[in-house]
Amino acid sequence: MPEDTWCHHVLPDAARDGPVIGINWSGPRLVGWSFTPSEVLNRLTAPSSAPRHSITD
Repeated sequence: MPEDTWCHHVLPDAARDGPVIGINWSGPRLVGWSFTPSEVLNRLTAPSSAPRHSITD
């Protein structure tokens, strides 16, 4: 899935629906990181100098 689709369609839908996004979950207990859709979007855009996306865009 292209990043643009993820940032502009999947994350806003997830923000509306309320789940957290699991990053690097592994093992039988699914241990890893959980972030809100807004946190994921901020982490995706943080390393670049590009303008930040908004969940409501």
